[in-house]
Amino acid sequence: MKTVLILGNGLSRLLLDKKIKAFRGEVWGCNRVYLDYGEKLTLLYGHQDVVHEGGLYRDEHHLHYKLAGTNEFQLQCNFLYRKDSGTTLAAEALTRGYKIILCGFDLGGPDLYSPDMEKKNKSVWVDRWRLIYKKFGSQNIEWWGHDHSSFIMSGRDKAEYYRNYSNGLPHLPESDYKNLIENNPAGNVLDRLPCAILHNIGKREWTFYEFNQKIGDNGKIKMPLSTCEKYKDLYPGDFEICTI
Repeated sequence: MKTVLILGNGLSRLLLDKKIKAFRGEVWGCNRVYLDYGEKLTLLYGHQDVVHEGGLYRDEHHLHYKLAGTNEFQLQCNFLYRKDSGTTLAAEALTRGYKIILCGFDLGGPDLYSPDMEKKNKSVWVDRWRLIYKKFGSQNIEWWGHDHSSFIMSGRDKAEYYRNYSNGLPHLPESDYKNLIENNPAGNVLDRLPCAILHNIGKREWTFYEFNQKIGDNGKIKMPLSTCEKYKDLYPGDFEICTI
């Protein structure tokens, strides 16, 4: 049975860098994981603007991963599972009959590329993993780092993790994860990407989930260029892009 390593962007992934680099086989990844493992990746999936950004990065750096959800790699899994990047890739691999290894999936808490993720309630991720376990079972799912299987398959409150990480506490019990939380080693993704200023020229207040920030009338926010372009394309009367 083919085994696919799927990379999420939870903070715990930092603990497994050597193991990831030593893996021999297909490596699928979510969103901006290409910044750290572009040479290992065989497939990238995520938000549409980030996948586009990842494609430009791939071509510029002569890498070879495919972009899922495009004509390069059509998804086959049921639309029921296409709610976020990690569960989509997991369901896709299992639908194709592969065994999966999950790495960097913390089901909440700090994210390596999305500031303030630990302030957001990601309990819905637990719901989505429970759907996958119900459909596909656990026999072909392996976790590197913390194994969430018992929690996912239990009847425990899905918000159990959230109550910890939203209060600045580690929601996973491993001591090395607690040390990561205390030392906060995640970098600033805005230092690693082409960025621009998105200027609100409309009259509405906007909340940007990517950076957990709000801007009002005439407000400005620095974001990756691809994200600025997304909002400009969707709401051309509300935004303009200013170069830095």
